[in-house]
Amino acid sequence: MQKQKRRLVRKIAAGGAALLSLAFVPAIAAAQELSDLKSSPPLTLKGEGSFFVGGSTHVIDPKYISPSTFSADSGNSMINQMYVQYQIPQNNIDQYPIVFVHGCCLTSKTWETTPDGRMGWYEYFTRKGFKTYMGEQVGRGRSGFDALNYQKVLTGDLPGSKNPAILIATDKFAWSVFRWGDFDTKTPFKDERFPMQTVGVGKNATLDFYKQVIPDLNSTLSEASSPTCADGNCTPSDPNAPFNSPDNMALLANQLGGAILVGHSQSSGYPTMAALRPGSTNVKGIIQLETGCFSNLTAANIKVLKNIPILIMVGDHFTTAQPPATCVTMQKQIKQAGGDMTFVALPDLGIHGNSHMFMQDNNNLQVADIIINWINKHVRFKNHGHG
Repeated sequence: MQKQKRRLVRKIAAGGAALLSLAFVPAIAAAQELSDLKSSPPLTLKGEGSFFVGGSTHVIDPKYISPSTFSADSGNSMINQMYVQYQIPQNNIDQYPIVFVHGCCLTSKTWETTPDGRMGWYEYFTRKGFKTYMGEQVGRGRSGFDALNYQKVLTGDLPGSKNPAILIATDKFAWSVFRWGDFDTKTPFKDERFPMQTVGVGKNATLDFYKQVIPDLNSTLSEASSPTCADGNCTPSDPNAPFNSPDNMALLANQLGGAILVGHSQSSGYPTMAALRPGSTNVKGIIQLETGCFSNLTAANIKVLKNIPILIMVGDHFTTAQPPATCVTMQKQIKQAGGDMTFVALPDLGIHGNSHMFMQDNNNLQVADIIINWINKHVRFKNHGHG
């Protein structure tokens, strides 16, 4: 069995070793520091850009508008929109577009150049022929957030206790949640694959990774109904719960005429939630990184999900058994209904040391190849109907 696993790992690694050799347009990436950048082969694109999905307006009373210069009259403010950035390769494959959405306290930077300047998944999946999209969670980064309640507290119209909580991720939070090792002694796991020099460990150490960590404002969302929102942790436990980012992911999949949705950590359950939205008919594949399973699916939910291939992938150094009970339950329900759900723990493939952030680990492209291999085997191609 171990020999089979080693052969599988070698096969996967070999399949992703060669990048597409595309010409004429240089690939320019953005690390935390310009000096961190590693050179990339040229990349030819058919198109690239950005746009917004969803959004709604609400009226802002003059007393909540600042500075006072602009407060003579009420006005409308846009909220609930999702910022999306994309690249379309010159020679794209027939597979559905892939949409990446980041996790807690982060932005789309998660998928771009790694903290130590290597190629990220945004560029790599494009090089592999995918139309590649990155969505920024509603209430985060370039999607903006709803500031009205903060203004109401400022004017005294709301008690301070009603101010939406802001989840602030510290270095200790990152060491714990991202599974890097022991925070107190700053000792990484011996086989840790995250670029630890970017979090202050080892020779030429910096704190570059922390530059991409920002406050989490999910508690400001109009659909933040989770009872845990009081402490800033607003990830729904009910797959059918209203929530802005999955709403917009479903809308984006419909606009694209079909898409493979990828969520990570805090957003890991969002692809499933997006597939279950009323009118959502174009989620063609679900990829949930670092869990995102639901053990409380309804019969109607299972009827939808049995028709969508699902991949759950986790890394290494968990202190609890993998797969978690929620994934065991969900996988059993989906498979009993005739569906296709795969759970992959990287250590089971003989790949050890991966952190919670394996899209930035030193073997991030090897992990990407595992995902691409799963897509090619499980998700039906857009134009030819073969799997």
